[in-house]
Amino acid sequence: MMKTVLVFLEQREGAIKQASIDTWNRVQELVAFRPGVTVSGILAGPASTLQLEGMLAGTGVIFHANDEAFRLYNPERYARLVAESMKRVDATSLFFADTVLSRDLAPRLSVRLQASLLSGCSFDNGRVDGAGCQRSVYSGAALASFAAERSLKIFTITSRPTRCTTIVGAQTSVVVLEPSDCTDADFFPMVRSITMHKGIRDVAEATIIVSGGRGMGSSGGFRLLEELALLLGGAVGASRPVVDEGWRPHAEQIGQTGKTVAPALYLACAISGAPQHLAAIGSAGTVVAINRDPHAPIFDVADYGIVGDVHLVLPKLIEELQDFLQKR
Repeated sequence: MMKTVLVFLEQREGAIKQASIDTWNRVQELVAFRPGVTVSGILAGPASTLQLEGMLAGTGVIFHANDEAFRLYNPERYARLVAESMKRVDATSLFFADTVLSRDLAPRLSVRLQASLLSGCSFDNGRVDGAGCQRSVYSGAALASFAAERSLKIFTITSRPTRCTTIVGAQTSVVVLEPSDCTDADFFPMVRSITMHKGIRDVAEATIIVSGGRGMGSSGGFRLLEELALLLGGAVGASRPVVDEGWRPHAEQIGQTGKTVAPALYLACAISGAPQHLAAIGSAGTVVAINRDPHAPIFDVADYGIVGDVHLVLPKLIEELQDFLQKR
């Protein structure tokens, strides 16, 4: 019997989030050797699907609600669209990237569809059409398996970069859905606008993150990290104590109460390495740590480590990087 799984593709300001693209590719990897499982997608909001060319693995159909009404996130409107899409393709499972939006939408759909919700899944065991998944627990100290009690399942998948090799021969088509005939009066609450901070990149999307801890000393200390991130084309992250102090916004917080990230390069500056923080960077490619405490836990997971005061090391690092870029 043919089974279908549905992947939610999230957009913001017309740009499809890389985390959703990675989720699509991850699901395609998992079903590649499982005959009888097909993948469909649902994209809500006006966004150019041309940006997906050469980025999506496998085969499947993406249903695009290219309607201005879906530009901004509305819980009820989005939940109705996804629920209808689940019925359209008779999907047995629904997959989200583990983002701020999905942490609100997935539980709503779980109640609406009477589906089991398994969040923060890694799927390192390769199961996608079964009943369960794996997830890190106890601040990343252990890996636990969870099973769904119901036939209809909803998963949120933690960040993980996907390989481009699976994209060769991909055949994904897009079907544009009819505009919604519902009005704003049918939905409450309504999001009227989203304020985007210019020049600030989302750490969940960044391939390079320069992150700082309380050892940076003050909010002013993060100017060094901003300068380094600008040179590298990356984003600035922060530990929970930094956010608690009010030095950086919560949107930059990395940790179990913040965001889980999977950059190709992660620079941890003056971060001691609390278990909650280490669990959130477990999928990072290369970790470089700078800390004056040689026994800091961050060095246990770092690929490269520098023991020293960040206020002395970072200016030298920035200077060397500037010289290198000028010679290129």
